[in-house]
Amino acid sequence: MASVFRTIGLAVLVAAAPGAAWAGSRPSGSYRADVWGQVELSLTQERLVAYTAGEGGACGFAPRSAVLEGEFQGNVLVGELTVCLRGESCPEVDRLPVLAFYGPSDGTLTAYVRPREGCQAPELGPGGLLVLKPAWEEAEEPAAGVSRAGGSTLARLRTEKRDPAAAKESLEKGTRLLGAKDWSGSATEFERSITQDDRNWVAFFGLGTAQLMRGQARDAVEALDRARVLNAREPSIHYHLACAHSRLGDKRKAMDSLRQAVKLGFAIPEGSFQDVELDRFLGSEPEYLGLTNQAIRNYKSPAGRRQYTGP
Repeated sequence: MASVFRTIGLAVLVAAAPGAAWAGSRPSGSYRADVWGQVELSLTQERLVAYTAGEGGACGFAPRSAVLEGEFQGNVLVGELTVCLRGESCPEVDRLPVLAFYGPSDGTLTAYVRPREGCQAPELGPGGLLVLKPAWEEAEEPAAGVSRAGGSTLARLRTEKRDPAAAKESLEKGTRLLGAKDWSGSATEFERSITQDDRNWVAFFGLGTAQLMRGQARDAVEALDRARVLNAREPSIHYHLACAHSRLGDKRKAMDSLRQAVKLGFAIPEGSFQDVELDRFLGSEPEYLGLTNQAIRNYKSPAGRRQYTGP
């Protein structure tokens, strides 16, 4: 079990850097995004351009407006996207740099977008989430063994007959996909692992991590809570719960979870990257700075430290 956890921890850390895995396929054709409505993706070698197909969704861009342009490096699209902004002294339309991650298993492009200081892009998801989904996605059948009909993710998952070997295989595949930033593909594999064995906290932890990275904070809380029930002593579970609660705007639960993570030995090296949304949400709280400093001291402590830098 410990070796599996270390594998997942490494996978999440690897996800912080562009990877070349799964670089054999590329998105093209009709896609949908809440901010623009339907778009058409045009791909020439490694260069991608997304054009609005209709009236440009909530932003009202003219048809055939280029709203996303960039070059693929592995499965990472490096480029610029066009969004509409709100806020005093903010331009109505702005072009923003973006890193978008392509998930070959379901064809999605996922990115977190940072508007300029003092401006909001309300059509984007929590934390500036942008997800482009293939227009044909809703017509596809759900993954084998996983029901998609109504209710939360976990409410739809049932372990009818335990199969530890199959559960381990799905868990390992989900871990690899998580490391490749394929959030949708990894979530599917973690779900499949749970349908084969619902007593493994690592599968729930992996599922919660993938959901958190996709902006599904409520589902992430549910999955991470299940992981916590199965292993209440693992600090990274509590840290990810703090991140998920921050996305939902619950300051008390975010602080409680972070406090518990640090108490259990959550550790980071000084100057290490922290979760941006958590830092923005709790940064004004005096206790937050104290907990961050304690996590640094935990890292420096030679005994019992648990290093983790977040999702």
